Amino acid sequence: MRILSATIERAHYARDFGQVEATVALLIKDSARPVPYVRRIFTTEPARGSLPLRQRLIDSATTLFRARHEPQLQRAA
Repeated sequence: MRILSATIERAHYARDFGQVEATVALLIKDSARPVPYVRRIFTTEPARGSLPLRQRLIDSATTLFRARHEPQLQRAA
């Protein structure tokens, strides 16, 4: 599975928490599907940080998507 592109569709500054809430659209190409498809992920990030806010939101959405949809490694008991 590859993420071809990411676009921030909506963003809102939550002043009470000092965070930015955003919906990020990921264009994904999966080997099981012949055509790329879009997944929208809702994520939050602190308003201030070392990296640009746009990059942090995209990284967060990508991490959330991969954690949910990629196969988990089997742990030895």
